[in-house]
Amino acid sequence: MKNDPDEDKSFDKKKYALMQRVLAKTLLYGVLLSTIIILIGLVYMATTYSTGYNCDFTDASLNCILNYNPLTIPHGEYPNTLFSMASGLAQLKPFAIIQLGVLVLLATPVLRVFASLILFAVEKDRPFILITLFVFLVLLFSFFVVPEIPIFKA
Repeated sequence: MKNDPDEDKSFDKKKYALMQRVLAKTLLYGVLLSTIIILIGLVYMATTYSTGYNCDFTDASLNCILNYNPLTIPHGEYPNTLFSMASGLAQLKPFAIIQLGVLVLLATPVLRVFASLILFAVEKDRPFILITLFVFLVLLFSFFVVPEIPIFKA
């Protein structure tokens, strides 16, 4: 087959395949890591019969864990900040371990967007850098700024 003079020479299949592998592995490893962390927390909670917080395995424990109680905003002593989660992790509280796994799961797509941003920067693909940077900034805004807006506080 002859080379077509109109063919786009800027497209490199090997670089594209490498980018796809990096991005796919980012998602795969993030989901696997979060699954492992959540399973460790669940096994630890099942073996100790404790969440590490006030709700333990009693007759009312399922209601205590799953139900929102407006009288105990925000949800009693369960961790609702990174600091309180870190404190629970330092004390090896099973629910804090599970919560870390959920946090890793939420951070995985953000990490993928960041990896895309780096890969586009290496390729010097300016339009995709700008688009990906915008998406990344929107994600960061939604995680760190929106929760501080009073109307969104629960």
